[in-house]
Amino acid sequence: LIDRERVRLLKSSRKLTRPERSSKEKQCLMAMLKINGHDAFVMFDSGCTADAISPAFARVHGIKVHELDKSVPLLLGTVGSKSRIYHGVDVNFECNGRNYPHYVDIVNLDRYDAIVGTVFMRKAGITLDFWHDVVRVQGNPIPTLAEGEDTELLARRYRRTDTN
Repeated sequence: LIDRERVRLLKSSRKLTRPERSSKEKQCLMAMLKINGHDAFVMFDSGCTADAISPAFARVHGIKVHELDKSVPLLLGTVGSKSRIYHGVDVNFECNGRNYPHYVDIVNLDRYDAIVGTVFMRKAGITLDFWHDVVRVQGNPIPTLAEGEDTELLARRYRRTDTN
């Protein structure tokens, strides 16, 4: 076993400038999906093995969540992550007119109502085409949000919640 905290790296004396990435290169694939009949701002994450909705989305739409009999770690792919998942719920996703009952974790998400990972993508036959910025459900494209639309959507949503 390797003590990850004490791994010694072979360091060069030369400094390296981290490459700048364009906003296009960093653009996630996002779309609006219906979850329990409500529009949800969803990010598709091919590196995520969990599917999740935010506590705010659950609260706003009256989705009753369940405490897990045993909490589970939220693994973020970094050493030292200590977040845990305490709640979950069965919801209904709607994609291209089809309904998919599916379990999701309740996770404190920053920008999105939901994150769809590999579990749901496999279940619904979702593929991500980064070359064309398209999300396909069983081969059929669904409308995605173009660069900037996500920021506009978030700004509208925050304005709406500020007035409530």
